[in-house]
Formats: sequence, structure tokens, C-alpha cells
Amino acid sequence: MENASKALIMAAAVLVAIMIIALGVTIFNKAKGSSDTTSLDTAEITMFNQKFERFAGDNVSGSNVKSLLSFAISNAGTNRDNHMKLPQIIIYPYDIQTEDTSHRHATAKGADAQQKIEDYINAISSFRKGIKSTNKYSIDLSYSEAGIVNTVTIKLKI
Repeated sequence: MENASKALIMAAAVLVAIMIIALGVTIFNKAKGSSDTTSLDTAEITMFNQKFERFAGDNVSGSNVKSLLSFAISNAGTNRDNHMKLPQIIIYPYDIQTEDTSHRHATAKGADAQQKIEDYINAISSFRKGIKSTNKYSIDLSYSEAGIVNTVTIKLKI
């Protein structure tokens, strides 16, 4: 009888040890997952991309371009801390009088993040003011290696 009680005590000790190890592994995995805030899951990337993809195309009205730029501004306000979700906006205006084919762009990547966000939002706001609702534009998207929209290129169609 004495051997049976010792066996039960040893079995209980083994079970407690296994539970402590399992709890430690669970805590470690949760801590590891929460510290990696730069990675996005596939569903989140798809949902984010769809918000930009609905505007993409070859014959987009100026009012839709303005809507895209308004969305980009609100997106910047929402995702201030996640620069992966702040795509570079490039606009290729074409000035018929000067035949200037230069482009302007807005980006929020780099140091001094808070000031960059404000500059990014201000640049997009000024782009939006220059868009004419009656013009037609082409909107092209490019994607990062992670599969998220990282560049929106807007070109005036003549």
C-alpha cells in the first residue's frame, strides 16, 4: 500500500510539471505574437488591399480619384503607427501649358514619424485639391513583398 501511495504522488508531480511547462509555452507564444506588430495576417492584408483596389483602373473619373485620396487621408489617421498601411501616393500631373511631366509624391516612411504623417496627410490634401472631377485618370497599384499595397500611382489621361 505504501508503494501505491508513493506512485500516486509521483504521478501527480509529473502532471503538475507538465501543466507548468505547457503554461510556460503558452505564455511565451502569446508574448511572441504580441511583440510582432509589423506582421499582418492574410485576411487583414486582403481587406486592406480591397479598399484601394476598388479605385484602381484605367479610366477613373476625377471624383473617384478624390474619393481615393480622401480614403488615403482617413487611412493615414487610422494607421499612424503602422507604416506598412501607409502606401506612397504618386501623382503624375501633365500641365499642357508647360508640358511638365514631373510628378509629386507623398510618403510617410522614415524618421520623425509624427511629422512625416502630418506631411503625408497635407501632401495628399493638396493633391486632392488639384484633381478635376471632369478629368479621367488611371490608377495603378503596386504591392510590397508582404502582398500589401505600398504604392498608388495616379496619372492624368489626355
